[in-house]
Amino acid sequence: MRQEVRPEVDAELCTNCLRCVAACAFQVLKAGKQAPRARGAGRCLACGQCVAVCPTGAITHSLLPADDFVELPAEAPVTMPALLDLLRRRRSIRRYRDEPVPDEVIRQLIDAAVLAPSGHNAQSWHFTVIRDAQRLQKIRDCVIGFYEKLLKMLDSPLKRPVLRLIAGRRGFQALRGARGPLSMLIRDHHRGQDRILWGAPALILAHAPKADLTGAESCHYAVANMMLAATSMGLGTCLIGFLTIPAQRHRPLRDELRVPPDHELHAALVVGYPDLEFVRNVPRRKPPVEML
Repeated sequence: MRQEVRPEVDAELCTNCLRCVAACAFQVLKAGKQAPRARGAGRCLACGQCVAVCPTGAITHSLLPADDFVELPAEAPVTMPALLDLLRRRRSIRRYRDEPVPDEVIRQLIDAAVLAPSGHNAQSWHFTVIRDAQRLQKIRDCVIGFYEKLLKMLDSPLKRPVLRLIAGRRGFQALRGARGPLSMLIRDHHRGQDRILWGAPALILAHAPKADLTGAESCHYAVANMMLAATSMGLGTCLIGFLTIPAQRHRPLRDELRVPPDHELHAALVVGYPDLEFVRNVPRRKPPVEML
């Protein structure tokens, strides 16, 4: 665990409005006679809430460079109708143009990703960007090889009980239910069609240390930000669940993905320029909602 570093309050700039004390949910800052003091019982997560809420810039934190803070306008520049429009435009894209995604665009997507919330402000997410065509092909081959092996075990009276034991009852039933789609993936792969990465020029992996109990949630939030940012830039994305599952068990695939052994892969996202333009959004089912 990293050594705790606490915020510092400049008493000359402070007006003692106590906004920082109210914003500090972990009680690191306590009210003082002239200015708040970082002598509370709580542990500082370096979340930056105190710095962000201070109207006079009296608070600094050594782990949070002052130049990295961005001043916010009084009113959000994005209206609710504009936000809903962006949300409607996000689709799972499965046809891409043969056009690379530039480095600067990838960096912008990651900049958007890390603005997401994370468990205990750990920000433990790591991102691996794969654009090398040969490596992407090896990844497709590894995924197909994994599912071919599973289906062979499923069809074997001798190996089926072993598969049930390894996968568990729910996993085994899920595999049986996915036989049709998996068979299609395998068939089309051998015909030269890409139903794994959908011909996208870039694959972005989000992974986190296994020791982080909230790593999965943090990575998912980050990738959601990334998908919306991509949509705003005219890019398409698609989450690839057929890749994250074998990545947990198939060593050759993990080697190609370069996910560290002490990390868990939580999301795989393909990114590229769509080959199709959608002119309307698809309606969603009304969710069950209970107001208490």
